[in-house]
Amino acid sequence: MGGTMAEKSWTGHRQRLRERFLAGEVESRSDEMLLELLLSFSIARKDVRPLAKELIQIFGSLYQVLSTSPDELSKVKGVGPASIALLKAVDFLRSASATRETKVSLQKGVNDTQQKLFENLMDGPSPEQAMPISINKKSGKQKKSKTPATPKNIRRKFQVSNGYLLEFDQLARVLHYLLEHRDAKKINRKVLREDTGLADRQVESLVSMGAAMGLIQPGRQILTPVGLLIAEHDIFIENKGSLEWCHYAGAGSYHNLIWFEIFNRLLAEPSPMTQEKWSKQLRSDLAGQYSKRTISKSLYEEVRFVIDAYLERNFSKLELLQQLPDGRLYWRRYTGFAPLILCAMIYDFCATEKTHLFQVGEMVTTHGSPAVVFGLDEASFRQQIEALHGRGWLRYETTHNLDQIRLKPGLSAIEFLMAHFEDRPPREDSKPSPGDLFE
Repeated sequence: MGGTMAEKSWTGHRQRLRERFLAGEVESRSDEMLLELLLSFSIARKDVRPLAKELIQIFGSLYQVLSTSPDELSKVKGVGPASIALLKAVDFLRSASATRETKVSLQKGVNDTQQKLFENLMDGPSPEQAMPISINKKSGKQKKSKTPATPKNIRRKFQVSNGYLLEFDQLARVLHYLLEHRDAKKINRKVLREDTGLADRQVESLVSMGAAMGLIQPGRQILTPVGLLIAEHDIFIENKGSLEWCHYAGAGSYHNLIWFEIFNRLLAEPSPMTQEKWSKQLRSDLAGQYSKRTISKSLYEEVRFVIDAYLERNFSKLELLQQLPDGRLYWRRYTGFAPLILCAMIYDFCATEKTHLFQVGEMVTTHGSPAVVFGLDEASFRQQIEALHGRGWLRYETTHNLDQIRLKPGLSAIEFLMAHFEDRPPREDSKPSPGDLFE
């Protein structure tokens, strides 16, 4: 009797799942629900939602699940030959469709996207343009990813950590001193060393890490507006809101070479890779752009710095970076945002791009955006935007074939950050953000 009731429950849930998809509901297009729908055709008389959730957690996204080899899929308990055949069939159809679309596009001429790529290349290649698109080696499909408008003018920093790990308690000592001397126009590193009791090279490393997260102005060793807020309210950078912003600043800044490449490129690869494979891939990508000595000496340390920060230090609270028993690394989509922090990210990103309008689909594919560095697919990101629209902090416009974010002129990134740390609603009479808060 109990089995019959459970079977009816599963049947009803599956029917509702299909109906919601056919009705075009936004929630039904998330990676997890699409994968659950697929698995419902290959696994009978069983709740497949836990398995769909587990697969997304292991491989990172529906795209990566579909692109994963049959051998890797078979290692996940509950994934049998029927499910593997179905997933690979969908992957084959997706890849074949993409190939046909590419041929048609070339026959018709240069489309808008291609034209933009050509225009970007006219001024000569930059390190970013040397590797603009990731290739799925299994299908040959190019991922539709874009880079921010500003990178060509930014000099990239290879060494952020200088061989040190991100010790948040030691960074707090530096922030504390800078907070006490907030009126100074410049602080000598020697003074910082004497006050904190840290070695000169360690102080240099901590200042570099603080600058990478948008907290310290490099060269002057003073707090940025964001650094001042965090030093006043969360100096050990333990709260999730602070960590969300610092992750966005560190992983979303094109200036932070290795950090940026890991979260905008390597983690988006179809199959999870080990630390060694990350280093090998980056070594290949950066060959000829930096000296062999710089790459051989510092690359491993910088990769280790990022991995340690997200697996062992405070960033682990976000649970963004995960590691399989065999050492392969993958990311978990993050959706537990502090709303004011997410809104600050969106306003800051748009200010950096010098626009008050942004297409949702474009932001999901643009490197350095909040959507990309937190691993959100379009459906998940759209849900976040709808929630912010409901709060009245931005406008999500969907009428007349629009699907875009419009910022409100009386608000800014720094205002949302202040509202978060001061535990109050944002005030709409603030001045618009002048641009990137990292500078």
